[in-house]
Amino acid sequence: MEKIKRDPMEMYNSRPTAKIIKQVEIKQSEWSHQLVFCKWLKNQYPNIKFRSDIQSAGKLTPQMQNIKSIIDPFRGWPDIAIYYAVGNYCGLQIELKRLDSGLYLKNGLLSNSKHVQEQNEFHIFLRKNNWKVEFAEGAEQAKRIFVDYINNL
Repeated sequence: MEKIKRDPMEMYNSRPTAKIIKQVEIKQSEWSHQLVFCKWLKNQYPNIKFRSDIQSAGKLTPQMQNIKSIIDPFRGWPDIAIYYAVGNYCGLQIELKRLDSGLYLKNGLLSNSKHVQEQNEFHIFLRKNNWKVEFAEGAEQAKRIFVDYINNL
């Protein structure tokens, strides 16, 4: 018998307009970690402004893909942008991956997949422009990165 997974939003006070997520969709997907992290950030640090890219949560129609390629032409943007300056950084951006995503190879180096390398190249650009940018596997690692960032470690 399959164990029923709980909605990761239920531990937070969601607005009445929040949609209920189907139980089958609640897996260890990237967007579910993103949801948990963003709800935590909103709850624990309500004055911190952030933006989360939810493109991984669904597929775009061909028409919307075309529109997106015009209004958002650059690839590799991290999933979460946190607009809070610390030290020499103007903010923090986190590329959130699911747990055991294969982000790092056994030797500790970043995966050589085209997608990850494309993201890393954009991260290098952002770092040159005074952003702190990190990869995180799972919401818990993203939380630690954020807390370390605001504590200026």
